[in-house]
Amino acid sequence: MIKNPWLLLLVLFSTQGLAQTQNQFSVGPAIVAEPLIFVEQAEGPSREPERPSWDRLLLGPAPEGFRGLAISARLLAWSVPWTLAGSTMGLLSDDLWQRSFWLTNSIWAAVNSGIALVGLLGSEPDKNNLRDLLYINAGLDVLYIAGGVFLALQPDARSQGAGWAIALQGAWLLLFDLFNALALENS
Repeated sequence: MIKNPWLLLLVLFSTQGLAQTQNQFSVGPAIVAEPLIFVEQAEGPSREPERPSWDRLLLGPAPEGFRGLAISARLLAWSVPWTLAGSTMGLLSDDLWQRSFWLTNSIWAAVNSGIALVGLLGSEPDKNNLRDLLYINAGLDVLYIAGGVFLALQPDARSQGAGWAIALQGAWLLLFDLFNALALENS
């Protein structure tokens, strides 16, 4: 006979079929109670495909049905290191031009990280809408480059550093957006 009521509750709950669940996006295992009765789920056309692994999203062609997710993952993989490197280099630099260059890079990359996170957490966009959005972004990237060059041609070091950072970020984003839009065009 069990004398401790807490021990009795522990024994009762531990026999309810506790299992560890984890997917490729989990940080660690989570303990959840599962029912003792298992029902087979019918596999039909309404079942959503399983999300691809991170390496599949980052490398090679974007998986069918997950192109927006792959683009967001790739943007995040590029922008997080730039945010960290730009912040570090900018805060450690004594030179006004370098400080402005690196901190501006960091800010642009942080904004791109936020955009990528929204894309990762949102639903998969329609392929045509995604392609059109990438072409619109490419047009805006040209404006970023022009604005960056205008700032880079100013006489003060702070404007020059920020201008070259904006031109660099705009040029990379232009290549990124055009590459992904053309890849969607050809698929």
